[in-house]
Amino acid sequence: MDPATPSTTETDSRSAPPTFDTRRVRAMVRRSLLSQSRNPDFWFLLLVLPLVDGLLFGSIGVAYGIGDAPVVLLVTGIMLFHLIWQLTLAGSFGLLDEVWSRNLLNLIATPLTEREMLSSFGVVGLLRTGVSVTVIGAVGVVFFAVSPTSAGVVLVPSAALLLLFGWSVALFVVGLTLQYGDRAEVFSWGTLVLLMPLSGVFYPVESLPPVLQAVARAIPLTHVFDAVRIGIEDGEVAWAQLAVAAAGTAVIAAASTWFVAHQLRRFRRDGWVTRFV
Repeated sequence: MDPATPSTTETDSRSAPPTFDTRRVRAMVRRSLLSQSRNPDFWFLLLVLPLVDGLLFGSIGVAYGIGDAPVVLLVTGIMLFHLIWQLTLAGSFGLLDEVWSRNLLNLIATPLTEREMLSSFGVVGLLRTGVSVTVIGAVGVVFFAVSPTSAGVVLVPSAALLLLFGWSVALFVVGLTLQYGDRAEVFSWGTLVLLMPLSGVFYPVESLPPVLQAVARAIPLTHVFDAVRIGIEDGEVAWAQLAVAAAGTAVIAAASTWFVAHQLRRFRRDGWVTRFV
């Protein structure tokens, strides 16, 4: 065999896709937590904002509601919305943090794969979500005597759907960040700010102006929060609403996954990395 000709084994090893290494994921999680924990914004979004939200919406329920139901609805609603909020922020700000610190090019030069990087953002998001939801739940129990499990069994599938939806939004923002850089920061906030009033987090869709009700019903979150509202008021699991929400969330998750994969291909093909140097 010609020494200059690579062997079949060498060729296969070079063409084989990189394996998923949990050690690299753990290293990225640790790096993200250490980097973000030095930023005051991290602690504000993680602890102060959930505390303020819990107190704000719980107090509104006490002031303008009759009985315990409004307080339970508002505290449960903001607690569940933070499932989406924190996961989306962790995913989008995870990449933005690398952009702001001019570290993205360094990461590309390492064996870290794109799946591992996105997985680390997801793990950080779940950790942040657990902390913020615990804060809001504690506010509900201590100040308003509202149990975090007031809605009953419906919270389990609802939380799963909300987490999947939040991660889909995070992937969408990551895809935009790859193309527009730190100018995409507004989408980290703006996407959820637009969704909150349209998804019926704190009120039925019928409370919205008629022209917006059709738009609201096309959003999977609306059906999740409808199911939670039914669980609080009637103690039943609205499986039909959850099924509609699951179908819509699956479509959005598939579209977001395709979008971020498409943006990553363009990132490599068109040399978008030069925008982050």
